Amino acid sequence: MAGEPVESRKSKVESRKPTCSGSHGWLAFNFQFSIFSIFNFQLMCSAALLCAILILSLGSGLSKLGRLFGYSPEQDDVNGPVAAMWQATPIHWRINPSVRTNVHTTGGDTVGAAVGKAFSTWQSSQVNGQTLTNVSFTKDANTSLTDPDFTNCLNTVSFVPSSAVAFPTGTIAFADIATDSGTPPTTYDCTQNGVTTTHTCNLESCIVDADIVLNPSVDFSTTTPPVAGDFDVQATATHEIGHFLGLDHSGIANAIMYPFGDTVSAGASRVLAIDDAVGVAFLYPSNNFASATGTISGQVTLTGSGAFAAHVIAIDAASGNAVVDGLTDTSGNYSLVGVPPGSYNVLALPLAGIYDLSHFGGWYCGFSPNSPPCCDPADNTCTGTQIPDPTNYTGKFF
Repeated sequence: MAGEPVESRKSKVESRKPTCSGSHGWLAFNFQFSIFSIFNFQLMCSAALLCAILILSLGSGLSKLGRLFGYSPEQDDVNGPVAAMWQATPIHWRINPSVRTNVHTTGGDTVGAAVGKAFSTWQSSQVNGQTLTNVSFTKDANTSLTDPDFTNCLNTVSFVPSSAVAFPTGTIAFADIATDSGTPPTTYDCTQNGVTTTHTCNLESCIVDADIVLNPSVDFSTTTPPVAGDFDVQATATHEIGHFLGLDHSGIANAIMYPFGDTVSAGASRVLAIDDAVGVAFLYPSNNFASATGTISGQVTLTGSGAFAAHVIAIDAASGNAVVDGLTDTSGNYSLVGVPPGSYNVLALPLAGIYDLSHFGGWYCGFSPNSPPCCDPADNTCTGTQIPDPTNYTGKFF
């Protein structure tokens, strides 16, 4: 079994009350390039030198910088796109260790140990041998909670959700993320055991609760290698913890945040790609993150106008490996932040294949809920005319 989609769901908390919840289900802009273009340049950084920003463009049109990120972080709209993140570490989490017969642990780790290793993977992530991330976790006591609850701020992992939790066809697992966003400071409530406490968010967008649920109808295992045909618990948890931290999906196929899971290469999927490691470092940077990396920024144009949702990839010129990717905004602008020093080919091409804008929730509405096309997945209401899916993928993504 391969190519199964995984999911991130998001709830927004404003004035202490959720205003939106549901899975990412956004529509993509329909455009085509007759060719793709590659640019080559060298990027070198030092502690004393801020890397220059190189402006790249396709076709004609004025290039300009935009507030857009690589490696697709979860985003909210606060006078423009802002990345959602936890405002303090260590970040606490807890697990319900109960499992059903679909989880095979004989000869392998307990689910608690496997999930713990997944959290450690993010905490110990490195970029080319350098620790550029400042994030840590604390495991709290086990819980009996089974279902996501964005009001309690407890950050649970569950393998035994109740029948009230819906898993659309093909979904392996999902992370339910709640954010509090607005001009800081803002406040939000957490309710545990009938007691409500009020907390302050001092960022433009704070993650305030993140719950991970694995599908009880999908076979999982914790062995190394995984049982044939099973999805790997550690690999699946590593992906969902990326959402837990604030990352959306990556368009790079070997990245842990690629939107589709695979039973064939499940063991390899326990390892972060550079795109993953740079993404978490961008959200939770060490003191040397800025001096150790650079930025590639530019604009992709089509017939003189900015191309929305073009897929831009920095490819290592020596190895040919994709390193960092991102999408253009509604003006065609992009900025790949945190690129390690080196020589890169920059590839710009249509967002096509088995994934589309549905996989990148930060790009819904082009960041503006008042500008078409903007669709609310909760009830499928849209501002403006819905735009057809430009990809050749005819299945359903969640």
